[in-house]
Parts: sequence; structure tokens; C-alpha cells
Amino acid sequence: MNFRDALIATYCENPCQVLPNALWKTLAQLENLQSSFSIEKDAVDTLKAWNEKNLMIYWTRNREQSPDFSQQQTHASFAIIHQDYLRTFPSAPFAIRKPYFRLIHRQKKTEMKEPTPTGFSIHEVNIQQEAQMVSELIGQCYQDMHPRVEEIMSWVNHPVFDPALWVWVMDDSKGIPIGLGIAEIDHDTLEGSLEWIQVLPRYRGRGIGKCIVQELLFRLEKRVKFTTVAGEVDNKTDPEGLYRSCGFKGGDIWWVFRT
Repeated sequence: MNFRDALIATYCENPCQVLPNALWKTLAQLENLQSSFSIEKDAVDTLKAWNEKNLMIYWTRNREQSPDFSQQQTHASFAIIHQDYLRTFPSAPFAIRKPYFRLIHRQKKTEMKEPTPTGFSIHEVNIQQEAQMVSELIGQCYQDMHPRVEEIMSWVNHPVFDPALWVWVMDDSKGIPIGLGIAEIDHDTLEGSLEWIQVLPRYRGRGIGKCIVQELLFRLEKRVKFTTVAGEVDNKTDPEGLYRSCGFKGGDIWWVFRT
């Protein structure tokens, strides 16, 4: 067994505890990382991956043991640490510390979808023609995030891209998109992941976000074993509450540290 196989096997046991993001994103970075793992009683016992500036993976099966971060964290300017390891992680050098939740949806069948709110309808995004609209809508939903059209078009080249998992919610009376959902599917591990769920500020509170999440879960349910999602714990729009209302569960919190 090599590190890649060990990571995949362990991740599929408990995705939200092993990584802060969808598995494929970490696998794409492995060639730039040093890594190590150990086996105990025929099961993966530890996983570590890092480079000179980044601590990317730290996982132990025994959550009670005291981790030793000395080798991986000596010169790190960026680290991602599960909440279970905060008690011993040397966080003093890091000026920025932000928590993120990670949840999982394992239901074999999605609960009955609620009807789309009156006056709104769901349509698939025509990515080639509407990338600019995607960029503009995301930009209107965040104060500090506005992906350019070129970046959005690059997502089409991801191995997990599926055009059926890009959806608008349209305001039928105005003929404009007011909500966006983008999900991805990893065909190797049968993982779905929700990546972008946005509703324009003036349309929030009408059930649009829940409509988008339920629609994407419905499109994924016969194609994946589980679906994951992550988001900022302190986001004032309470995305965690939205996802839990749609059947996502879990209690894993990941901390991002930057110097």
C-alpha cells in the first residue's frame, strides 16, 4: 500500500474527519507534498502530508494520543488542523485562525423535495454562454470573493465537473438568475460535493437556498455514496443551518491557520 491508497481507504471510512475538503482536491496536490503513513493491526493508523510551508494532512486513528507536529510544522506558514488536535497544535506563530465546518449526507434516498417557491424556477447553467453571469452573481454574494470568468471556465476542466450539477434559480417575473448551485462528482470514490451555493442578498429568507441544495442532492443521489459540504463557521448567513435542514450531519470542525 502506498500513501495515496492509504489516504483513499481512510477517507472513505470517515471523510469529514480525515480531510477538510473533497478527496480529489488533496489527491491533486500529493506530488508536491512529502508524506508518511503507518499501519497498525492491518488498518491505517496515521497519515501525514506536508511541505516546507504547508501542513496539509494530519490524521490519527487514536484521537486521544498526543500528536507531534515538530517535523511538519517547523517552518509552516499555512496549516489545516482538525479540532481534535487543537490542544497540542503550536498555533502561536499564526496570526489568522478561522474555523470551518464539514458535514456529510449519507441518506440513500433524498427526502421529498419541497416545491420551488412560487415565482421561481430551476434551470441548468449554460456554462459557455453564462460564465459571466456566474461570476457576477458570486461577486454580489460575497464582499471579498469575485472569481473571474477565466477561473470559472477552468472549473470545467476539473475531473469532477458535470454540467448537470450547475443550476440556476430564476426569478420568473424578471427573467434573471437570483440563486446558483454548483456541485461536483468524483467517479472514483463516488463522492458528491457541494461547492457553490449562493442566493442574492435581497432574495434570502425565501427558501431559495434550501431549494438549490435539495435539487443538487436529488441529482446526485443515485450516482454517489455520500455528499460532503464545508463552510465558514462564523458566516452570518448560517450556511451550516441550511445544510443541516437538508439532512447533512456531523460535528467536524477544521481550523485554517495562516501567518
